[in-house]
Amino acid sequence: MKILEQKITIENSCNLIGKAKDAFAPIKEVIANSLDAIVEKQQQDYGDDFTPTITVAVDFLANKDLFREELPVLDSITVEDNGVGFTSENLARFKELASYTKGLNNRGTGKIQIFCRFSTVAINSTYYENGKWNNLKAVWKKNGEYDEDFVESDSPSQAKTVLRMSDFSGDDNEHDYFLRYSDSIDELKRDILKHFLLRLWLANNEKRLSLTIMTFVNGNQKDKYSFERENIPKPDKEEAIEILTQKAQYIVDPKDKSKVRIEWESVEPKYKLLIHRFKMPREDMDENAVFLCSKNIMVQPFHFPVIKRKDAVFGGHRYLSSVSGEVFDKPEHVSQTVDKFIFPVKKDEENRLKDGTQSLFNPEDKFIFWDDIKAKISDGLASVYGDVKELKDKHEENIIELAKKYAISIEDAEAAPIAFNDSVEDATEKLFQTQAKRFAKESMEIEKTYQEIKNLGTRDLNPTSEQYVARLSELANKLLKMIPQQNKDELARYIIRRDMVVNLLRLALNNNLAIQKEWLEEKAKGSKVRQDNEGIIHDIIFRRRVKGVPNDLWILNEEFVHFDGCSDIELDKIEIDGEKLLISSADVEAMLKSLRIQRETYLKQRPDIFIFPEEGKCVLVEIKSPDVELSTHLDQIQRYARLIANFTRKPIYQFYGFLIGETIDRVNIPDRYTKVPHGNYWFYPNEPIKVIDESERIIANLYQEIVPLSEIANRAEIRNKSFAQKLGLTDDELIQIKND
Repeated sequence: MKILEQKITIENSCNLIGKAKDAFAPIKEVIANSLDAIVEKQQQDYGDDFTPTITVAVDFLANKDLFREELPVLDSITVEDNGVGFTSENLARFKELASYTKGLNNRGTGKIQIFCRFSTVAINSTYYENGKWNNLKAVWKKNGEYDEDFVESDSPSQAKTVLRMSDFSGDDNEHDYFLRYSDSIDELKRDILKHFLLRLWLANNEKRLSLTIMTFVNGNQKDKYSFERENIPKPDKEEAIEILTQKAQYIVDPKDKSKVRIEWESVEPKYKLLIHRFKMPREDMDENAVFLCSKNIMVQPFHFPVIKRKDAVFGGHRYLSSVSGEVFDKPEHVSQTVDKFIFPVKKDEENRLKDGTQSLFNPEDKFIFWDDIKAKISDGLASVYGDVKELKDKHEENIIELAKKYAISIEDAEAAPIAFNDSVEDATEKLFQTQAKRFAKESMEIEKTYQEIKNLGTRDLNPTSEQYVARLSELANKLLKMIPQQNKDELARYIIRRDMVVNLLRLALNNNLAIQKEWLEEKAKGSKVRQDNEGIIHDIIFRRRVKGVPNDLWILNEEFVHFDGCSDIELDKIEIDGEKLLISSADVEAMLKSLRIQRETYLKQRPDIFIFPEEGKCVLVEIKSPDVELSTHLDQIQRYARLIANFTRKPIYQFYGFLIGETIDRVNIPDRYTKVPHGNYWFYPNEPIKVIDESERIIANLYQEIVPLSEIANRAEIRNKSFAQKLGLTDDELIQIKND
């Protein structure tokens, strides 16, 4: 039987592995290879005479447009080093996808990132092997074309490798990324530092390394800069953290075999990560950042919110921090695109273990969890950045702002144990925990005082005494003073909001809302405009076509906000506690038909507001536009009440109806309605609701009010002021809280 040899092209590899998000990835890969080649040469003990060098040249071609301005385009990027050279072993490995044979913890897929953005790679390498000097010239193309020329020589030479990437195939955004280098070499300098600072510092800390960057336009050198020992930034702080390896214990509940829990224990080996913080001039770095490094080269940014303000500058400096260590150097922990780390998440692993069976569980499996790594790094960074005053001040400012957002007191914000590395979610949780602890303590103190006052009251308060009212107020004020200021502020905001609702209602009555003014302006121009004043007032009190949501029915009665209600919903669709208010439509229609009542749309009627306060009672509110005469709609609520009383699933014996608007012709109000002596509304307390049949027996009662909207606004305002006074809130305090 023949064995089919599977082959994969470079282009297939690019599609399979995918392109790294970082456009700098090709340069990063080639420089990393040069650094590795230098390490290999240093390991061959070349002594102090060997000075490693790397040169990066970015070439642009520029043609002049109609305005004689040059328009550069990326031509090629060349990296040259004097490392060990492109030996036959290195060549074989370069030809093979995902080879782990190189050592130095290479993954073998990084080279694919070159071809993801450049279609041609040319190599010219001189190296010493098997007692001879060799020169390799090779050209790879993304489409699979390959050309190679190999020459041996006995003449002494110098090892070096020149790798040239050309035929750029990236998108416009990626081209613009490289185009920055044609404007200023500082952009390339910043990218080199961001990706290689730790490696450059370490290399120069041990032995001298010179990395030179150059830019060319049409073959002419434009800029040049060299990274040397003297100008490579040094870390100003270092912190070591320890990462634990963990094993799982699979524990089955002896009483219920289907219940499993996973417990973790720390085991060897333990890994050390090092955090290095570099304090750099602002012009050398365009942002503050933390990077996780593999082989001391940046792989993945790490979210550390305290410093992650791109424009932040601290004392003329910005900070770049690196996190590196053996556990990050292992190729199995780095993605194929070489732009992120791969570690399991503890919760996912627990779920996997629980979903499996005990027979598949291997007690010897060891895990390093991403959760633990992130937590340890965050703690280490919090320690490293603890000396930066601006960060501490900003950290405190952020906590205060977060506390204000959730109306948490400044005292609680200052007491909350929020660390530098806490996310917004963690910080918010700690704020509420601190607040809850204080509330618990204060509540116990208030309860204790209340019991003391209560006991005192049974001995000291006599309702028939002349001092009763004054004594009661004295004790109440004593308790009021113990109410936390934050609670008072919250109540004050509630009062302020209610005042705003009253003001909105008054503006709507006078056509002074912005939308109403717009309607009037359009009408004055001769346009046909539907002025929905009734709808506006309806929405101020209780938004239409909704149910069970916050509303402002308190303007009618304080108790109404506590009950189940809905707004502008058809009677046959209204539900109470998940059950339809009325019996089925078919049963209603059949009953009406048997009584020879033809009302096809009977059940489609919609009371403006329906409230079900408790068993056997119901509140109905009908709202009319301010210009509608209310006396012509006196029977509307009565019709709703009769229909509901006759066809409700649960008996309702008492209805309360509120017909509200603004225009009332007193002459047309029936005599059965009585005007209140100290107010401006009418009421009828006992309108009978009868059964829909020939007997017409009384089955319920309707209490109904006719109330002008202006009267409702006045009553609501009076209640609000009284509420504030009883809480001891002055007008000045309300104004201050409103301004805050």
